[in-house]
Amino acid sequence: MGLVLTPDQWDFVLSELIRVTKPGGYIEVSDRRNSNNGEGPILRKVSEAFWATRSKQNVDFKLIYNLDSKFELQPNIGKVHRIEKDLIMGPNGGKAGLVMQDISISFYASELAVKSLSKEIGISEEEYKNMAEKDLIEEYKQTSPVITHVRFWAQKQLSQ
Repeated sequence: MGLVLTPDQWDFVLSELIRVTKPGGYIEVSDRRNSNNGEGPILRKVSEAFWATRSKQNVDFKLIYNLDSKFELQPNIGKVHRIEKDLIMGPNGGKAGLVMQDISISFYASELAVKSLSKEIGISEEEYKNMAEKDLIEEYKQTSPVITHVRFWAQKQLSQ
């Protein structure tokens, strides 16, 4: 969600998550950091295009680094927990890596991504789609891009 929400939208979303959660229930948000260590040139190109389009829409993709502080500002929230896990995308990352590869390919090859990212990169939609669906899969076999998955959770406090 961090990749699609502006800072003001985050405040609203968190307040709504807390509002609809029963006292004693948990609110959990997970996302990934915006960097890929060990990425190849194709993943780097589509990732940079994605970050560029998000920045133009006022999305603060660095907010994920401090999302726990946004949680802590909300009323009726207990201790905020945070876990970060590194994961290799693609076949070099085992089963979890293949799942992340499928998710990334599904995203990058989606109709919306094809339209916006091909324009951002400056290539035709057909060239972009080929790059996202074929070339990127081949690149994953040759590289070991590491992503960091970040998970936050907190318990809504019981009413007094």
